[in-house]
Amino acid sequence: MEEPLRGTDMLFITSSGSESEDELVVGSVRARPRLRKRPRSTPPSCSATSSSTSLKHPRKLPPSSGSVLGSMAGLAGWMAQRAAAMVGMAARPSMNDTKADDEDERVRPKRALVKYQKYPDACGFSLMSIPRWLWIPSNMHMLEEAETQCYKHVKSSMKRQMVYTDDGLAISTITVKGANAPSGDINRPPLVLLHGFAGGAGIWCKSLDPLAADRTVYAIDMVGFGRSSRPVFSKDPFEAEELFVSSLESWRRAMSLTSFILAGHSMGGFVAGAYTMKHPSRVEHLVLIDCWGMPERQADTEPRVKLPGWVHVIGAVVNAFSPLSGLRAAGPMGAFMLRTLRPDMKKKYADMFDDNTIPNYLYHLNAQPPSGETAMKNMSIPLGWAKNPLLPRLLAHLDPDIPLTLFYGERSWVDCKAGYTLKEARPDSYVDVHIVPRAGHHVYSDQSGVFNDVMVEVCRRVTDHLTSSAEDYDGDTDE
Repeated sequence: MEEPLRGTDMLFITSSGSESEDELVVGSVRARPRLRKRPRSTPPSCSATSSSTSLKHPRKLPPSSGSVLGSMAGLAGWMAQRAAAMVGMAARPSMNDTKADDEDERVRPKRALVKYQKYPDACGFSLMSIPRWLWIPSNMHMLEEAETQCYKHVKSSMKRQMVYTDDGLAISTITVKGANAPSGDINRPPLVLLHGFAGGAGIWCKSLDPLAADRTVYAIDMVGFGRSSRPVFSKDPFEAEELFVSSLESWRRAMSLTSFILAGHSMGGFVAGAYTMKHPSRVEHLVLIDCWGMPERQADTEPRVKLPGWVHVIGAVVNAFSPLSGLRAAGPMGAFMLRTLRPDMKKKYADMFDDNTIPNYLYHLNAQPPSGETAMKNMSIPLGWAKNPLLPRLLAHLDPDIPLTLFYGERSWVDCKAGYTLKEARPDSYVDVHIVPRAGHHVYSDQSGVFNDVMVEVCRRVTDHLTSSAEDYDGDTDE
């Protein structure tokens, strides 16, 4: 008879029959101890322990021979089982279910089935051979705690919830409402904030109070990022983009929102623009903040320099990895590596935090299994160009009645020419371009005061427009 389950929370893989992807079953499961089959009955003159050959299935010990990679993987698995047996660790939270706080309003599924492609580490073999918790000191519960620290200075009323859409996705949602924000005022549509690549809802912490002063603000983790579901995205860039757009529309229906002001940063701006073109009646004002993927890649006019063969080999190897795979491959050193390589992320929030709150949050955001970052890789080509550029589509398909505001950092790597191209091509539409002085790509944190003031003005303009439209409608009805 099998012994009762005990041990620790382990990730396990069930083969899907495909060479390109596996099904990762994530849940609050417990590692099953290795079972020894009972030896067959032996004659009285023979002892079951007298010879190792008397057992058909002897107990397996840590490998001491064979390939180096096989030995490392086997040793790691053996150490994990022994550690679980000796320490008796409690089961850890599942990847898509985290500890609910008093303000959470969600129904937690018993088990979540998430499919995603295996990702290799820096040594070239699958990190799935080692339990994630043993190598990467991060999980969804730690991410939730890190996100909580980002909101400790937010004074407005805030609610955290997991919104489950009709297509089976869970989207982490932060709802913020100021003391003076009216409820049910159709002339004050809510503001929806979409983060950029490798980000999450917590990055907006410096803007939540000012923007929520007179309306409701929603900051969400886009699907594939943060605490939201992490599905397998198609390798086709158009299908990957469609999943981002359709999940946002499903979230809107789940939240029963009629329309809203939509603002997105970097990759979030790309998704916001694509959503607005497909669902124009839902967007009162589109705000693109240092938007990624706008211009088309320019054709090379100069002859290419012939590169050595080893350069192409290195490029092919690097391109095979997920953008942030190095952070996960670093294991326990990942958080230190992020703080060392990006010390500016701490400085951007120095007026709010004097510790590593933001670097810690960014680490736990990106130490989880890759999903959205894989989509980003499939949607882009080397050097950051989009395979399906947004600018030509906005010029051709964006509703002229939708007002548009664009932010660019003066020191950002994103070219602001696309914003002025839109302004010149839409002379009869509202297009406002803001170049924020002394700001880089992260405009909302580099110069949060300027950003918040402009965003408050954008929201006020939408309210004034809706109010005047309602008055004009009432006047026409009276006549």
